[in-house]
Amino acid sequence: MEIEEEMSNLMGWDQAIDEMVEIKREVAPKKPIDELSPREDKLLLYKLRQRYEGYREYKKELEFKKSSF
Repeated sequence: MEIEEEMSNLMGWDQAIDEMVEIKREVAPKKPIDELSPREDKLLLYKLRQRYEGYREYKKELEFKKSSF
């Protein structure tokens, strides 16, 4: 739940939900989220963190470029 809240704070609720659903589909497309194996759960968290970090870095770059002008 912590990562959901952080992603929502960074991206906005709609985009964060879309990103999380997309990543879940990449990890286990036809399996309900509550039936993920420990390995799939770990992979899901890893991919969510990667997406979060990538988006956070992207936003930092945009803010830096805006402040440079």
